[in-house]
Amino acid sequence: MTNLFILPRFIGDAILTTGGLDKYKDEPAVIVSSSAAAPLFRDFPNLQELIIVDKKPFEKHWIEIWKQTRKTSWNRVFDLKGSLLAYFLKAKKRYVWGHGVDVSHKVHRISQCFGSQEPLSPTIWVSKERLARLKPNRPTFAVAPIPGWPGKQWPIENFAILLQRFCETYPDAQVAVFAAPHERSRVEPLLKALPKDQCVDRIGGDLLDSAALIQSSQLFIGNDSGLMHLSAALNTPTIALFGPSDERIYGPWSAQNPSPHRTVRGEPFTGHVRQVKEDTACYMTSLTVPPVWEVVKELWESRVPSTLQSEAVAI
Repeated sequence: MTNLFILPRFIGDAILTTGGLDKYKDEPAVIVSSSAAAPLFRDFPNLQELIIVDKKPFEKHWIEIWKQTRKTSWNRVFDLKGSLLAYFLKAKKRYVWGHGVDVSHKVHRISQCFGSQEPLSPTIWVSKERLARLKPNRPTFAVAPIPGWPGKQWPIENFAILLQRFCETYPDAQVAVFAAPHERSRVEPLLKALPKDQCVDRIGGDLLDSAALIQSSQLFIGNDSGLMHLSAALNTPTIALFGPSDERIYGPWSAQNPSPHRTVRGEPFTGHVRQVKEDTACYMTSLTVPPVWEVVKELWESRVPSTLQSEAVAI
């Protein structure tokens, strides 16, 4: 029999559930996902069907999902959106997300929803063919400068200063820039600031292809975003820039001790900022370039000793 997974619509939230999917990867699976996150699951083992449904007015997307899943007798139904749909489907077992307040990393409560008391580390399934096709021919620093909410945006001019210094210090390396198609205008100042021979424009690229390139990169940097969680799930050393969100709950996850990832923030987290789309203020201005550069330099040189250059001029 087949397992049904109903996943969150945002990329980052969907990625945090992947450890639970991996637990059942040897069993046939049908995955319900949004169009934004769905590409992540194309290489999932034993995938029978990928049902793509986006949010619709008046909750009509639930009717669409029900119509596409009601005729099957499921082995297990995992509803990570916390709806009532699982109780209207035929299934031997049901696991439904319970809404509540997170007191530890999100991965812990997601793992409990999958019936595990041990944390299930997020993972991304990338085929060997895809990895081979997208493997870079020089050391690569992956960068995702745009988050889903403006309040979590480290100023793009800071990214430009940081990455200009990186390219000057490590001329044998390249910078791969990732963003969604509609975010290009916001990233353009960064692209223009980088040397053309060291800049790889991956804006609007296929999400799973992006995952393959990030997995082959030596280092990643980004805001609190879906691509940051993607990098961490791929076990690429990840520098996560935080401001108005809590890294204890949403920081880059790792089961390794010590973690290969780093979180860098400016002002201490207060918990007083509500992440609503109407609020377009930036809460990342207290994080300056020098401390971020020090972390970049330390991690890069520990990963790519052959590209060590002379000491960079202080920023």
